[in-house]
Parts: sequence; structure tokens; C-alpha cells
Amino acid sequence: MTTVDVTLSLPEELVEQAKSAGVLTDERVAALLEAEIKRQINARRFQATLQQLRAVDPSLTQEEIDDEIEAYHDENKPQN
Repeated sequence: MTTVDVTLSLPEELVEQAKSAGVLTDERVAALLEAEIKRQINARRFQATLQQLRAVDPSLTQEEIDDEIEAYHDENKPQN
């Protein structure tokens, strides 16, 4: 593990809320950073996928999209 010293300028109210919530620990800050990195990666992937979908010709109708979603849900229903 690497030690990094970070200095932040935050509003006092935010600091107090973060302390009360227990998010100013090394572990929680690391978890928050990891979550943000994953969120950004997922957002980039989503944007790339969206661009690919927009390039599809002919475009799908809303009915076709709904049918695909329904088929996906049917395939992934939990077995009773």
C-alpha cells in the first residue's frame, strides 16, 4: 500500500457531516475513490455503446426495443 498525503479545502459543514457519517477514514475515502473510478469507467463505456447504437442503421423502433427488453427479462427470470 502507498501512503499519499492529500490536503483538501472543504466547507466546515461538509467536514462535520463527513466525520459524522464516518467517511473521513482511509478505508472509506479509498472506497469512495474506487466507486468514482468505476462510475467514470462505466459512464465512458455507456457513451461508447450509445455511439455504437446510434450508428446502427436502420434504427430500431420503440416497439422493437420493448420486445428485446421483454425477451431479455424472460430469459433471465429466476427459476422457481
